[in-house]
Amino acid sequence: MPSTRRPATALLAGLAIAVSLCVACAGSGRQSATSAGQAQADQTSGSGARAAQQPAPQPAQLRLHLPSRSTSYLPWYIAIERGYFKEQSLEVEIMQAPGTIGVKAMVAGEMDFSGAATSAIPAIAQGTPLKVVFVQSAKPNYWFTTRPEIQALQDLKGIRVVVPNLGGSTYERLLSAAMRKQGLDPSTDVTFIGGGSAGGGGSDILVAALAAGLADGMVGNVLQRLSAEEHGFHTIYDFANDSADIQGGVATSEGLLRDRPDVAQRFFRAAVKATRVMAADPDTSLDVLIQYVEMDRGDAAKGLSWIRPLMARDGLLTPAEQADGLAALKAQMPEIASLEVSQVFDLRPLEEAVRAVDASGWQPR
Repeated sequence: MPSTRRPATALLAGLAIAVSLCVACAGSGRQSATSAGQAQADQTSGSGARAAQQPAPQPAQLRLHLPSRSTSYLPWYIAIERGYFKEQSLEVEIMQAPGTIGVKAMVAGEMDFSGAATSAIPAIAQGTPLKVVFVQSAKPNYWFTTRPEIQALQDLKGIRVVVPNLGGSTYERLLSAAMRKQGLDPSTDVTFIGGGSAGGGGSDILVAALAAGLADGMVGNVLQRLSAEEHGFHTIYDFANDSADIQGGVATSEGLLRDRPDVAQRFFRAAVKATRVMAADPDTSLDVLIQYVEMDRGDAAKGLSWIRPLMARDGLLTPAEQADGLAALKAQMPEIASLEVSQVFDLRPLEEAVRAVDASGWQPR
């Protein structure tokens, strides 16, 4: 039977949800053509025929919180548009809100999964029974972009760097760590300027600060880097080269993993398929991305060419990557210093889903 849930409206309204994007897998008009095409592809790969011999799973409704529209969340857009949730009898509703707000909603039972894993980890340190269950990348999808005359990190002395907010954001943490490796002191050699932005998605505030001459450089995500380069700035550093991170991570409650394991398995099987499409099929990935993130197709193709090599296979991290990612976050968040890897991650359900998809013979193309 479908799960019984209390309405989300009261809490989400009180928490000022920024955008609610309903993507009920059975009812999206734009999804119908792609879903039908994928169903046919699954039949030819053999997985569809096997699925037809088994009873359909019971329908379930899930709410997935995402902090912004971004390339980091492309697997979930693909799972919707290619019908992977639908074939698992899942109706998934994406709710967009800042990370901490979405995590609070998940803790309150109004969300089933949150794409703000790094915001969930401090809650885990406080004893909240949550787990990180999927990670899009173990490397930061961020770059340092600056004025053309600045050629290397060693040239940063005396410059102004704009970040979304002061006080240890991912943006500030990544540049500070990279500067220290070059023998620079981020507390004295550069001036950090708070742009007053949440930092996610396409946030134009950082690029605007560069264009207006209020800052000399910025740490930016894919969309911010693309925009800055269009304004004549250039990128001199890729933080993925020497930094660990937990990028595009998804968290859920221990209760959901314990009490609804079948639903969790179906969610993860859809995730595995979508992640493999993102890795293997750039054309489909582009088609889906530009439906969710407002950008030129050429820019989207360039951005994906930067992101795809950084992807974690199937959303899984090795034990070493889990430890390194957590250690990087501890440098930013002293309140999580006592956490062990086993307290934060539980990738066993995702590993089970990977085995199931492999056993089915399904292929992304």
